[in-house]
Amino acid sequence: MRLGPAHSGPLWRYGSALVVAGSLLATAGCEGSVGTSATGSQATSSPRPAAKKTCPDVSWDPPASLHVVQTSRELVGFSPTVLGVESTWAGDGFTAVTVAGGYVDDLTETYDDLHVTSSRVLDNGAEAEILQGQLLDEPVLVVVWRDPGVDVPCDVHALVVTGADAALEEELLRGLQAGP
Repeated sequence: MRLGPAHSGPLWRYGSALVVAGSLLATAGCEGSVGTSATGSQATSSPRPAAKKTCPDVSWDPPASLHVVQTSRELVGFSPTVLGVESTWAGDGFTAVTVAGGYVDDLTETYDDLHVTSSRVLDNGAEAEILQGQLLDEPVLVVVWRDPGVDVPCDVHALVVTGADAALEEELLRGLQAGP
């Protein structure tokens, strides 16, 4: 292939040489930065991040007669490796949230007037504290317990119900008796 006058002059030769030199420099620069350290030794690859542990979910079976539907399930990070679980449930006129993992103060600080009304021993042997109060003129029931077989912060479990009357609250509490 014969090049025309525009491709055969000194600028073309110098341009070609610059392109080749630039390619060699770029290749040499990349070679030194990938996989080797300043001393030229092979760098170790970074370790894989630690496996994540998800807290065991709350064992709660709402009564089938209430037509309760789970509307969301969210993983909540407590550390780079520990995830809690929050699930929201909707029923006729009430909302329930089950919480696995966390800290009791974080669960109860939203409510100003919670007070302990009773306690209940669950099937797994954990003692649940039952608190009641109001939030924006709606009744609130908070049931909090620590699972003795689980490490902190996964040991804290809760059921939070808003908008249920006393009879409905009692029926919803029976669902906790199916503990693990």
